[in-house]
Amino acid sequence: MNSLNFRLLLGVLLVVTFSLGVGGMAAYQRIEAMLYEDFDRRLVQRARSLSSMIEVEFERVSIEWLESDQDPPGHEDNQDYYAIWLATGGEALIQNEGLGAWELPRFGASAVKPEFRDLEMPEGRNGRAVGYLLEIKSDEDDEEEALDNDDLKTFVGPILMDENQTKIQLVFGKVDTVAQTMAGIRSSLIGLWIGCGGMGSLLGWLVVRRSLHPIDKICEQIGSLKEGNTGQRIKVDPIPTELEPITIALNNLLGRVEGALVRERTLTSNVAHELRTPVAGILSILEVTLCRLRSKEEYLESTQECLEIAKRLHWLVTNLLSVTRIEAGNVQLQTRKVLLGSCLREWWEPFQSRAESNQLEVVWTIADGVQIETDPEFLRVVVSNLFDNAVSYTPPEKRIRIGLDSTGNIAVVNQALDLDASSAAKVFDPFWRQSETPLEKGVHVGLGLNLCQKIVTLLGGTIQAEVKEVDKLFEVQLRMV
Repeated sequence: MNSLNFRLLLGVLLVVTFSLGVGGMAAYQRIEAMLYEDFDRRLVQRARSLSSMIEVEFERVSIEWLESDQDPPGHEDNQDYYAIWLATGGEALIQNEGLGAWELPRFGASAVKPEFRDLEMPEGRNGRAVGYLLEIKSDEDDEEEALDNDDLKTFVGPILMDENQTKIQLVFGKVDTVAQTMAGIRSSLIGLWIGCGGMGSLLGWLVVRRSLHPIDKICEQIGSLKEGNTGQRIKVDPIPTELEPITIALNNLLGRVEGALVRERTLTSNVAHELRTPVAGILSILEVTLCRLRSKEEYLESTQECLEIAKRLHWLVTNLLSVTRIEAGNVQLQTRKVLLGSCLREWWEPFQSRAESNQLEVVWTIADGVQIETDPEFLRVVVSNLFDNAVSYTPPEKRIRIGLDSTGNIAVVNQALDLDASSAAKVFDPFWRQSETPLEKGVHVGLGLNLCQKIVTLLGGTIQAEVKEVDKLFEVQLRMV
């Protein structure tokens, strides 16, 4: 039931059979109407032919076919029935012998507009009759000839005369042959409907299978995709218009998966590379230290070096975990009012000694009383990374400027001799560095600004970097409101 092939085939079958059924019913009704129109027209013609054989001669009704003691011309036994009455009432003047005890009803009040009725004929057969009210002129020239005529079979009783005219009522009925014809047509149409439905089902199945072939191709190509391979795309030629958006969406999805796969490989490679260097440093220091007995001071120096390297490893792993948590959405913000000016000075304190050792001049431009609502712990990570970069990459005896305006925008500016304007768009890429030999080799791995960008986005702010070519200043603008 959930098969698209089954649903389409069922839909095609229903549409075909319904259309054929409706068309057959319409054709059946139209044929039936036409046959009954023709049947009624023949009834009227027969009734008029009978009325033309009726005359009034000297106050008597003369019926032409009685002269030969036969039924009217064209009469069909057990099929045609007729009866004639005087308009003034009374019993029928004449009716055919086939009626027996059964009588035709008397109806029809106009010669201009005949009246039709469906009747039950003798032996329970269905029939239809037409009724007329006829005005027949008397022929006075034939009165004497009529009186001398000894054959009174052609006359039927006295009638009332009115200004040389008389009115009689004629009803002519016939067994319904249309119903029998329509029964045959109905059987034929039903057989045609069943046959066309079966043929339509077969052809519909072939058409549906042919139409769904591109979907089978897409499924085959999806099934043939190799895990880990890049550059794989779905290609169906020719592609139906309805499947083109699906193919485009699948290829876009494959592109995103490929991008994620490339990023994963790059991340794995970079992390392995960045971990290998400090681990190799620790191993090298420990191997050199343990190769012979050393003094207490030498052991203390080696331990201190290993501790610094371990701190950097811990910082790298912490940043990686933070990036992973943010990308997975597994963080919850704890926002509150923060006085930015005092926070910036507090967060600078861990970097003060390093700045002084490098003889860096720090210029503060802080607007008083600036408050924003944010998560201070996450914001501290961002600002600390900016301070760390500024202290690490600023040449000795140069200047760092830290600014805060009244709208809550934070700016950190320092000199960066090895950066150019094109580098500003790359500084937020993970593991990106301008060179493999920065001022503090092995200290930075290119995750700080990437982590800053993700945290700022999480906090609802924006972060931008710019390199001014004239004086080689690297400026980071942090907008939190």
